[in-house]
Amino acid sequence: MRGAGRGRSTGLGLGLAVLLAGCPAKEGGPTEVAASPEPTPGVEASEPSPAGEANGGGGLAASVKEQVDEAREDGPPPSAEAPVVEPGEPLVAVVGGVPIPKRAFDEVYFLKVKKYADRGRTIPESADRRYRKSIVERLIHQERVRQEVVKLGLDYDPADLARRQEQQRRGIEDWAKHLDRRGETDASLRAMNIAELREAVILEARGRLRVSRAEIEEDYEKIKGNWVSDKVRVRAAQILVPLGREPRVPVTAADEAAAEAEAERIHALVVAPGADFAELAREHSSGPGSSKGGDLGIITADRMAEEFSAVAFAMKVGEISEPVKTKFGFHIIKINGRWPAGTLPIEALEDQITERLLQRKLHQGRRELEEELALSYPATHHLLTPEELSARRSRGGEGAPPETEHDG
Repeated sequence: MRGAGRGRSTGLGLGLAVLLAGCPAKEGGPTEVAASPEPTPGVEASEPSPAGEANGGGGLAASVKEQVDEAREDGPPPSAEAPVVEPGEPLVAVVGGVPIPKRAFDEVYFLKVKKYADRGRTIPESADRRYRKSIVERLIHQERVRQEVVKLGLDYDPADLARRQEQQRRGIEDWAKHLDRRGETDASLRAMNIAELREAVILEARGRLRVSRAEIEEDYEKIKGNWVSDKVRVRAAQILVPLGREPRVPVTAADEAAAEAEAERIHALVVAPGADFAELAREHSSGPGSSKGGDLGIITADRMAEEFSAVAFAMKVGEISEPVKTKFGFHIIKINGRWPAGTLPIEALEDQITERLLQRKLHQGRRELEEELALSYPATHHLLTPEELSARRSRGGEGAPPETEHDG
């Protein structure tokens, strides 16, 4: 958790940050995840815990509550500054008495229009109206969320934002092209991420992101039939050092030697007293689950490369392996759970059940929060609709009038 003076960010914790970054959990049973180098179709997989071993036995919701309570004791947040508006600058709206500059609207709207201009087309009026409405509503909601965290004396943890941005960029070769295709800028996407992290802060502060033991047990009874197997299962995490630097490029002996040396270096860090495997996996691993502390979920031996399984399924819970070589690279393996054939016990599924229930509460809470904040922080729209704009242009002759109006 971070603070500045008496300011304090909630430090919601990595678990919720990862939860926010992911897609909604599927209901009704386990889902296939990229949990292994060689996935076998039809073999069970789990939804990995959002924070891996960092959750411990206390549960994600409990740790989030503790962090929010601690943040509350230290006064107002260090960030959450109001938008900067220059004298005479056009506005898009005023929210709770705070003006939002029109340039925030223009940045995103320009990219939406550019998509049509690049094809030699004019944006249809219906699309123009839809884009304007959605962008303005987004900016207004983001400002309402900002004002609410200021009121609560809380804010998001910048480390959570950094992790989320890193996860979004992972696997995308041309980030600028990706943003252009989405119709976003770095600034607008960052603002969206911050707003969503702040929504979680608010919902937790209001007690809306708590998962009870009774809820976990009820959900387990619904899904336990999906977790029956005649095979031994383990919950494994890994740090993977790939053999080559670039995919689809032949690996040389020098590449392999360099990868082995790097794996040995990381292994020394992992087994050092007080080392956090999950944190080191997020920092060093290139494999599946790296953003979730290297968590591969609950797996069976046939889900993995043979060399991997030979080591992993011979290990004890809590044990960390020496680097294991497969065709994918060098794996440092940690076993976080082990279960015999049969139905998985509730303890094996508790983390992912908690994640799924939190995901439901988060989505429902966001919808409700938008309505609640609209009542608490009234907004005045300054951006004209296309119809109003057209009418003013026709009345104004050659010179197009400004698209905004100002109080006073």
